[in-house]
Amino acid sequence: MANNEISTTDPDRAVTPHSLSVLPRLHRIFAGLTQDQVERLLRSGRIESVNAGQLLYSRGDASRRFFLILEGQVHLSLHTALGAEKIIDIQGPGDVFAEAVAFMERPVYQMTATAATAARVMSFPNQVYIEILRNNAAACLLVLQHVSSRLHDRIRDIGGIVLESATSRLARMLEDRMPAEAIDSATIHLKESRQELASWLAIKPETLSRALRTLADGRAIIVKGKAIEVLSRARLHEYLDDVASVRSHG
Repeated sequence: MANNEISTTDPDRAVTPHSLSVLPRLHRIFAGLTQDQVERLLRSGRIESVNAGQLLYSRGDASRRFFLILEGQVHLSLHTALGAEKIIDIQGPGDVFAEAVAFMERPVYQMTATAATAARVMSFPNQVYIEILRNNAAACLLVLQHVSSRLHDRIRDIGGIVLESATSRLARMLEDRMPAEAIDSATIHLKESRQELASWLAIKPETLSRALRTLADGRAIIVKGKAIEVLSRARLHEYLDDVASVRSHG
């Protein structure tokens, strides 16, 4: 691994059983664990603060830990032979990543993880989590549900790239980021740069600018720097291609 990856060797950084007792509520893959299992996992965990641009791991590195984001954002990306970055996913608070790799016969990270902003991440040893799952069938089912849901999301993303227009992709992303309690309008604060957002949407930055202008001209949004005010969910829907309206139903 690279020299600027996060360290998990400092014993003073160990998580106590009381510091994150709400772990089962943070993510589905922890929800089925017993209290004893939660405490065991927490004792093995580490919390680290990382700077924007700091590498957590590179594609091809041996995988020994998976991660939970407590604060900030992390990009999961691939790089071309010439070094160009393609952002595959953007993870935020409450998201878990690199967990599926733990179940491979020879666990190897499949993407590169980089802190997009200053962040706090918690990591857990793969082996400890797998040993816990061996004795908890209910938790295993929840993990399968999670992995299946992630697979469905990736299929939807691929469908979006192949079948959706740039404006539809942007409209879908904005709706996905609206708070669950938002009825028709909301303000979304972007942490990514325009270039990073364009990479994630698989479009060029100038195409993203045109798509933003299209939504703004249609009175669906107002752009204020990195703050995007969604004026009407219904107007946003008018820009969704049919494929974008298909939700995860199995």
